[in-house]
Amino acid sequence: MLKLSHIKKSYKKNEVLTDISFTFEEGQIYPILGGPGAGRTTLFECICGDISVDDGSIVTIDKCKYFYAAKQSVLPVYITGYEFISMLCDMERDDPEPEDIFDRIGFSVAKRDELIADYTFEEKKLLQLACILVIRPYVVLFDEPLDYCSEEYINKFIEVINTIKEGRIILISTGLLEISKRISEDTLVLNNGEFNHIDKKTMEIPEIRKAVLDILGETDNEII
Repeated sequence: MLKLSHIKKSYKKNEVLTDISFTFEEGQIYPILGGPGAGRTTLFECICGDISVDDGSIVTIDKCKYFYAAKQSVLPVYITGYEFISMLCDMERDDPEPEDIFDRIGFSVAKRDELIADYTFEEKKLLQLACILVIRPYVVLFDEPLDYCSEEYINKFIEVINTIKEGRIILISTGLLEISKRISEDTLVLNNGEFNHIDKKTMEIPEIRKAVLDILGETDNEII
């Protein structure tokens, strides 16, 4: 369980998060949908403790382990992907096999021995998925890992993330409604510093859908 209660966060006079309250449950994947500047990154940084909240509380299990994959990957660049995952595996008690980890995420065999500096955005995000398989965090936060990416990568990412969701809480931010719908039937829209929970049936109401798209600055290409 991850419980947010009346979270507030401001930068000088700019109030980014005004009143965020929600309880996230284990075994679920939650899309956090919002437009540019909505505060998704700020929210993730508050949850994982990178920045402090101005008010409110964040409650989860004791000794909670977080994994925060920022929009721009923070990975060592002058070692190979294989060397990096091997190093992480060596630090774990059960010492998982790097080959098994790479196989589970469908990572190219040829790419495993290349420098991380030479990886594409999508390959770096897959490598972060591999990190999750090794270190097994309780709360996983991915900041825009799927926006404007290839169909093959999106399918692989969603497939893998669904295999590891049990016993974890996974939050994935996006600025695209269609990506949110592929992640989960329900959506948490972050707007004006607050959450709006919208289920699949409600999102199908044309007026609601249009309002959400307006928040995102998207046009509606779907025939209702």
